[in-house]
Amino acid sequence: MKSIAIALSLCCISTLTFAKSDDTLLKYGQIAELATKEIKTVSFNEIAKSSTELVNLAKEILPAFINNKPECKVYLDAVMLAADSMQKLSLDEIEADYHLDGKLPALTSGDCYHAKDLLVHPATVVVMAKTLKDTSANRKKMAHEIEEVIQHLNLVKLAVK
Repeated sequence: MKSIAIALSLCCISTLTFAKSDDTLLKYGQIAELATKEIKTVSFNEIAKSSTELVNLAKEILPAFINNKPECKVYLDAVMLAADSMQKLSLDEIEADYHLDGKLPALTSGDCYHAKDLLVHPATVVVMAKTLKDTSANRKKMAHEIEEVIQHLNLVKLAVK
């Protein structure tokens, strides 16, 4: 009887985790969509704030993703550990170290890569907003980063279904 109660508890905890994860994925998508619009009009400081919010939501999404894809644990743990410091890198460093995985463990699945990019792309926008001049070309680059993150989000959603 005790083992049945434990199993039911684990089931409910798991269900709650997935429900919270779905809510966080939805919120992430909404903020990413809003960010694509904001990039055209708001200050770089505001763009950095929205992108930081996406990074913080990604730090909530990735542990839930690992629950579904345990093969991604080592890879995504390294990404989460670097989340705050990567926002202080140069664009060249974030590209080499995190977009191209120079400072990450070996990739075990494409699903892991898509989940990683939920954090890396908005972190890149934070770096861009803090280091680049406010030009239409730089705003287009930022918009491209957020468009990519929306594509990765859709692939992450498919991976956890």
